[in-house]
Amino acid sequence: MRVTVIAMVVTGFLAMLAYGALLAFVRIQAGAQLSNQLVFTARQVGAIARTGHLATPIVSGTPGLIQVQDDRRHVVAASRSLVGLSALRAPRPAGDGPLFERVCPGNRCFTGVATRVAGPSGPLTVYVLAPELGLFPRPGLAVFLALGIPVSIGAAGAWRWWLDARRARPVELIRAELDEINAADLHRRVPVPPRRDEFHSLVMAINATLDRLEAAVEQQRRLVSDVSHDLRSPIAGLRAELETALIDPEGADLRAALGTTLKNTERLQNIVTELLVLARREAGLPGRAEHVDLGDLAEREVARRPRRVAAKVDAEPGVVARVNSVDIGRVLTNLLDNAARHADSEVIVTVRREADDAVVEVFNDGETIAPEDRERIFERFIRLPAARRLDSGGTGLGLAISRDIAHAYGGSLTLADDDLGTCFVLTLPILGEDL
Repeated sequence: MRVTVIAMVVTGFLAMLAYGALLAFVRIQAGAQLSNQLVFTARQVGAIARTGHLATPIVSGTPGLIQVQDDRRHVVAASRSLVGLSALRAPRPAGDGPLFERVCPGNRCFTGVATRVAGPSGPLTVYVLAPELGLFPRPGLAVFLALGIPVSIGAAGAWRWWLDARRARPVELIRAELDEINAADLHRRVPVPPRRDEFHSLVMAINATLDRLEAAVEQQRRLVSDVSHDLRSPIAGLRAELETALIDPEGADLRAALGTTLKNTERLQNIVTELLVLARREAGLPGRAEHVDLGDLAEREVARRPRRVAAKVDAEPGVVARVNSVDIGRVLTNLLDNAARHADSEVIVTVRREADDAVVEVFNDGETIAPEDRERIFERFIRLPAARRLDSGGTGLGLAISRDIAHAYGGSLTLADDDLGTCFVLTLPILGEDL
């Protein structure tokens, strides 16, 4: 409605401008035609005056009021309407050409033309007058053109209404299709129109958004399923220990029951902690970036707490990245814990500079990981049988969180090929020495 009203207002404004321009053109044309007729009449009368056959009243086949004067302003001859009237007080032409002028003998003004001719008894001046043109020299044409203004406004409004309704039809179809899509039916997509116009681009963007939404919802469903599955075991262990203690409080080994309960509680706490970190990362809340010396950070993480297998650090000096020390510290802790859990006797942390990247390698001499599992271990809640055997309290989220953190800072976390053990490679953009 708003666009239609605007179109009608603009059309009305343009129609009024066009109407005024046409009226001006018609008036100019009518004035030129009248001037030509007056000049033609003056020349006819002048030709008669040269022969000396002028008679009063002057009869002419063309319109106009005619009066012929001599040099003493005496009326020699006049047309029927001017017979008996005094001589017109109007300028005389200086040369042989016609003189156009506006004459107002009384309350009425005329458009006139004056020419000089040589009569038998001396020079004569021929005046031919016609009523001055008004604002609408052709009233019928002016009325006809005026009727075109409302017609053009109505036509513009109807055309714009129809055009907008036609162009909005695909939007209505898109809206109707989107109304039928819900969380249980996210595989549906909006049909792509055949024409490559703005609606084609809109539908492609909507379908891409639905693809991302479906992937996010599916990921959320998998996460809920995996969390439920992983929480079931420690909760079941807690319940079993508590039920055993309640059934036979005298015969139960209280210390062993409390130890098992504490172990299951710690696993629950680890899962909840890792889930909170994961939720924080997915909410787009990375830590505050700062200049961090990765060699010093690796030394601190190794020395922060003892592990089953002590790690050795081999770091180049001055390998600095712009990251959050807490986030990268968590990555190193996850990698060190994983390496200590699987190592036979050795864990080595190497920090070096490689082109424009800072590279941190965490190697352990334990058994290697099969090629088909090297990407699976970075998925959430994925724990290989060896990991479950060595540590039943793991969450399966550490490596997934570590890779997300690396990606958040423009880096990567991969598993390198190594026949002597397992080597995780963390890569981060390095800072120049002048920063």
